[in-house]
Amino acid sequence: MAKTILDLEHEKAREFLLREESYNSVKFPPYIKFDSLIEKISAELNNNSQIYKKNAGNKNIYPSSYENVNYKLFTNKDGQYAWRLFQLIHPVLYVDLVHKITEKDNWSDIKSAFDRFNTNIVCASMPIVPPKESGTKEQILEWSKQVEQKSIELGLEYDYIFHTDIVDCYGAIYTHSIPWAIHTREVAKKERNDKCIGNAIDTALKGMNYGQTNGIPQGSVLMDFIAEMVLGYIDKYLSNCLDESMEYHIIRYRDDYRIFTNSKQDGDTIIRELSKILSEMGMRLNGEKTYHSNDIINSSIKEDKLHQIINNYQQQKDLKKQLLVIKNLSDNYPNSGSLEKALKKLDKDLGKKIKNKRFAKHAFFIIQESKIKKEFKENYSTLVSILVDIALKNPRIYPVFVSILSKIICDISDENKTKVIELILKKFKNKSNSEYLFLWLQRIAIVANIEIEYIGKLFELVRMKHSDGHLIWNSEDWLHDDFYKIIKDNSIIDTGEIDNLSCVVENKEVNNFFY
Repeated sequence: MAKTILDLEHEKAREFLLREESYNSVKFPPYIKFDSLIEKISAELNNNSQIYKKNAGNKNIYPSSYENVNYKLFTNKDGQYAWRLFQLIHPVLYVDLVHKITEKDNWSDIKSAFDRFNTNIVCASMPIVPPKESGTKEQILEWSKQVEQKSIELGLEYDYIFHTDIVDCYGAIYTHSIPWAIHTREVAKKERNDKCIGNAIDTALKGMNYGQTNGIPQGSVLMDFIAEMVLGYIDKYLSNCLDESMEYHIIRYRDDYRIFTNSKQDGDTIIRELSKILSEMGMRLNGEKTYHSNDIINSSIKEDKLHQIINNYQQQKDLKKQLLVIKNLSDNYPNSGSLEKALKKLDKDLGKKIKNKRFAKHAFFIIQESKIKKEFKENYSTLVSILVDIALKNPRIYPVFVSILSKIICDISDENKTKVIELILKKFKNKSNSEYLFLWLQRIAIVANIEIEYIGKLFELVRMKHSDGHLIWNSEDWLHDDFYKIIKDNSIIDTGEIDNLSCVVENKEVNNFFY
């Protein structure tokens, strides 16, 4: 069993949550870095806990009165009109909240709350504590073991599997329910000040969200952990509502439920009770994704993964045919994990074939390298066209899309390279919520010395190599001068990294499974 955040003592938990990859779980180009800024804020907080400015009456000015305290990164969800919101939490508010949560007594209260949640419902999504820089990899491997593999095993014990999930889970979480989860509703209603860590979390979240009590930011391990507090609280109430004699097993991966029963009636009962509890919390189940099956084995494996097992693109040797097989996967299972995995595998294979140093000693591989580069030069338009068609409908693959694109066009002429990038920009220019894509296209454009026009604060920060980080977080009116200066003086853009970028995007820049 992998180590989770709940296995850590308070000091180690603080260290884990202050890692850069815990602060931000969105994959950015390598020159966008937050580690130095987080470290300096944490060091200052150790000596100075006053993060707010004072007004004329010597009272704190709170961020809950100001908009855009967090940086909002809207990403297109389906290539059309749906979107997902990720947030780069204001770093001072993030570090301050981590410090409060991981104070010894507060951490003890939180761990005790999770002990109360232990029921017949298995949580498979508690944040994993991996070696540095491999968090996503460890979490995915744990999902495979605790969810997919365990689901198949349960086919021996149960006859039915029910699937369901919560609509817009993070956006629907009621922040007042966090103190209920940690301290119980009765205690939380008596103790309304911030001395209770649950209330302190509630207050901090309102400060990040213009005073609103609905929704928590998505895009960090800390918020995943806070979401688990509320979802664990729901698990406890669900298990209390169900008849003790009922035969069932539930695996929950964050907001996704797999319910195993020996009768359809029991499964319907569990879904109904879960729906009632969620409605009391201002949340609801996704009717379109709620279904059941008596084929537990096939239903335990995602459809896109089954498709990929049966139709493995690696059976094709020709690169164009490989991309067409992946496009077929994309058409049938858009924005799926198997699609991203197939593209990352292709990206890794291409990287091996074109990397001079690795294969220079072996004549066969030199021939292979020459062959692949020749194919790129002769067929780049065709390959790019297929690749772009895949990316248009699948926003989750933007980083690996750009990585493969860089390998295809790196050795073509500057004139053709510019033309290709301009055509790609034209394809995407009318796509809404595309800042994430343009941040990755900018990675190629920088090396090719091509200017891209796009309006976005983070994009502009990279373009200008600007050090004023306060441009992306609204800080000036409420943040104490000592902390404001830290944000101003510590750029999140590493200009040295930009100056040393290679034409080809390295696999490790986009692939957490790279080795």
